[in-house]
Amino acid sequence: MRFETAQIRFRPGTPAGADTQEQVLLARVRDLPGIRQVAIGRNLTGSWGAGDCTLDLQFDPAAPESPDLAAAVNGMAEVDSVTYRPISYGLRAPLLRHGICRTLMFRVRPEAPDWQVRGLERDLLRMPDYMPGILNWRLARVVSPGAWTHVWQQEFASVDDLLGEYLMHPFHWGRVDRWFDPEFPEWTVDAISHAFCPFATSLIANHTNREEYAP
Repeated sequence: MRFETAQIRFRPGTPAGADTQEQVLLARVRDLPGIRQVAIGRNLTGSWGAGDCTLDLQFDPAAPESPDLAAAVNGMAEVDSVTYRPISYGLRAPLLRHGICRTLMFRVRPEAPDWQVRGLERDLLRMPDYMPGILNWRLARVVSPGAWTHVWQQEFASVDDLLGEYLMHPFHWGRVDRWFDPEFPEWTVDAISHAFCPFATSLIANHTNREEYAP
């Protein structure tokens, strides 16, 4: 199975109204060869380095290796997309509905040693141990060329769980932040895109097949 996530920024002059823009975009994306699932959410205020929407795609294994998302939405939106391989996930609430999905795309510095990258990944995956508000989560490595190296997704029951417990937790500031802060010797990440949006049903649970997650 192949997965792709994208930040979508609508161009001026596209159909007015958030619902209309998303409907037109979805109509185009659903024609991509091999598409199995499509999910789109309008990013909320407070997203940073992101687009107007977060788009998530799942393709059949036999689908062409490079379905051209940018070409499919040409003229109506700019696309910042990555194809990724999940390396770990967790599900506390697979039946979660009408929650919040946060997508962090980030870039590891090219000169960062392997031990730092592995340490960063381990600390991200430890966050749910300390934060019960993270109901579902997935960490992935990007396999497509481009600016980003990882995708870190979490699902919450509400925005308050993301902006409160998650962003303000002592484990976040005392342990995880060092990988993102150039003032620390462990500095590993030099760019991020932080987006969060509502969803109807859990994206991570809908995508999950245990055989597809390599250690």
